[in-house]
Order: sequence, then C-alpha cells, then structure tokens
Amino acid sequence: MSESRRQGDEQAMTVTAVYELPVPIWVMSDALEGSYPTGVGPVSFDVVMPLDREPVGAPPDVLEQGWTTDDAGDLIQWTVQYAATIPPSLQPAKALRRVVITNVQAPRDEQREWHTADHQLAEVIASWFDAVRTWAEILTGQDLDPGHRVYNATPIGEGLTFIEPPHDGPAGINLTTPRVRPLRAHQWGAILDAVGQDHEPPLEEILSRDARAAHRRGAYRRAILEAGTALEIALGQHVRDHKGHLKEYHQKRINDPKDHLGLGNYIDMAAAAELELAVPTDALREVKDLRNDAAHHGETPGAWATGEVVQRTINFLAAHGRYQRSADDEPDGSE
Repeated sequence: MSESRRQGDEQAMTVTAVYELPVPIWVMSDALEGSYPTGVGPVSFDVVMPLDREPVGAPPDVLEQGWTTDDAGDLIQWTVQYAATIPPSLQPAKALRRVVITNVQAPRDEQREWHTADHQLAEVIASWFDAVRTWAEILTGQDLDPGHRVYNATPIGEGLTFIEPPHDGPAGINLTTPRVRPLRAHQWGAILDAVGQDHEPPLEEILSRDARAAHRRGAYRRAILEAGTALEIALGQHVRDHKGHLKEYHQKRINDPKDHLGLGNYIDMAAAAELELAVPTDALREVKDLRNDAAHHGETPGAWATGEVVQRTINFLAAHGRYQRSADDEPDGSE
C-alpha cells in the first residue's frame, strides 16, 4: 500500500472490528500471525491475521482476550480445517474464518458527519471480500462464491417421501473430498495489496474462473461460453505478441483495426505460423466449435466435454497468459 493512501484529510478515530469471512479462504499457516495493508476505494485498513493455535486458531494480540469465546461459551473459530486433499508442498494450511480489521482510514465528509470511518468500512467490506476472493479463486482454483455455495455433502433424493416402500428423507448422501490449493503467505499479501490499490485481475483470468465455477454447478453452456471467450482473449494477445512470425497476409489483418478477428481466426494464424502452443491447435478448434454451437445453436455439451474445455483454457492461460504458472502453481479446476 502506497503511503499516499495513508495520508490526506482522513478521519482521526479508532476503528477495530472482527470480520467473519462469508466463505473461509484456505491459506498456508505461514500467512497467519501477520498484518497486511489493504483497502477498497477511498477506505484503507490493515488486516490482522489470527494466531496459529489448535484447534480453531486464536485472536491476534490487538484484541482483548474476551474474544476467545462467544456468548454460548464455545470457542470462536478463527481458523478451521475441513476434510481436503492439500499438496504436501502447501502444508500445513488452515481455512481462514475470521480476521481483525484495524487502522481504518477514510475520507472526512463535512456534509455528512454521520458518515464516519466505521460506517464507511461497513459499506465497502462486501466489495472488499468480493475482490479478494476473485484474486484467490484465480490464483488457487478455490471456489469462494458466497452467493452459490458448492458443498462437499449433498443429499440424494432430498424432498421425497415414499409411499411405497414407506420411508422419507434422502436416499443417501454424496460425499466428496475437495482438492485445495491454499494461498502462500506472499500470495495473500500480494492479493490484499492489489485490492487496496484497486488492481483487478485480467479479464481472461476472471472468465476462466467463472468457467470453472459454472462447470462445478452444472451450468455447462455458460462454462463453455466463458472458457471459449477467455481462450479467445488470451490466444489473441499471444498471436499479437508474436505477429512477427505470422504470414504477411495475417500481419495485415492483425494491424487492421476494422478487421474484427475471432477465436477461429487466431487459431488459423497460429497454425499457419507454426507457433508453439501448450494446447494443440486441433484441441483449440474443438473448443471453438463447442463455443460456437453453444452460442449460436443453444447446444449444451455434457459434463466431460465441458471439463475438457475448461481444463484446456486453464492450461493455455498457465503457459501463455499474463499470469504464467508452473505445473505446481496452476489451478486444476477440480476444487
């Protein structure tokens, strides 16, 4: 966070708050017990992480010890550990449940004396979490949408009451163990700083994230459209970055602002120039065909075909996108 965000005509009042994240975010344990500058819009603040204590973490030293228990006398969850498969290189890890927000700085509003720093924090905290979770989903593949949760346990036949044979309730439960990539400490700090600086992820990364989320929720047509558009943006940028390798005719098309190129055009250009791509051009053409069928004919592919398209988009962005990743870093879309 630049010092300029901390200076200026700001309200001189102390604001400290405990914020319960709408959805827990997995972080490596070394991200705990630290303080990170962040903010959203004109409001800046520090996020103080809980202490790494078993079994549910502990409040940081900035809070009174009364915050170790709630009204019912039970331990307040600061960190939790759900059943999940985590790569050994990213252990130990915890799911972050609560943080402390302090050092809140907000612009003074002489016309609205009631619009104090605490009031402004309350107004922007939902937007702050949405920005943070977007970055976290892009970097790790975690599914953190608070509006449409995906649960690891789902009942089979919920709502049915059988007359013959007589029984009610679900016929069973589907249980899954998610594969989770926690955020490293430096990633967590970089995310909070980026949000505080109002930096957004590239559009193609957001669309890839949306494609993964849609696939998990069975919205296969939407997943195909989002993934195909993300791939078009990323491939188009990659082809333009290597336009010196293109055929003369294709170079003219690239330089013509009136020529509205699409995914198929970029695939043809890359194939003619024999550009080395992480995803073969034949596989890219399959993505293009499925995207066009979904967009123009309303066709809905199955779960397997959609998953292939989503994974190809992830692989392409990992190798050629603006945030290139190694095999150890890329999200596999299979939260």
